[in-house]
Amino acid sequence: MKSKIKKDWHNRDKSIDEIHHESMEWISEIDFISDEIRFLNNLLSSNYIDCLDAGLTKKTTIFLKKLDEYKKIGKTLHELINKHETILANLIETNSVTSNINYLKTHKNLDNEVYNYFKKYKRLKKQIFEVVENRIKKKDQKKLI
Repeated sequence: MKSKIKKDWHNRDKSIDEIHHESMEWISEIDFISDEIRFLNNLLSSNYIDCLDAGLTKKTTIFLKKLDEYKKIGKTLHELINKHETILANLIETNSVTSNINYLKTHKNLDNEVYNYFKKYKRLKKQIFEVVENRIKKKDQKKLI
């Protein structure tokens, strides 16, 4: 597995192992995000009454819908990456990885999709944390008074 594949988006050679490792990192990160989404759903649900009192019903509902959307996207990406890995295994068996331009193009597209998914999810998570943090601060201020 020491053969090198030229990835045309970075103009450097990567081994089959590196491409496989990259896919495994994507899956690991998507699994972690799935766990975070479950946590954020619980967090928003447990603070839902407080958010209702604070007039954040619409925001909370939007966040919950977006989290559900990102969970679905994560599942789809997970499946695509698994299929991609299966294809890689088949290409390794036939010793045709380096000559398969479609596989490399698919890997590049997956790389872009996964990157955009991570970036958008992190932006949403930051927005949720800001709202929850502000709500907690206001709640604590009321307790002090």
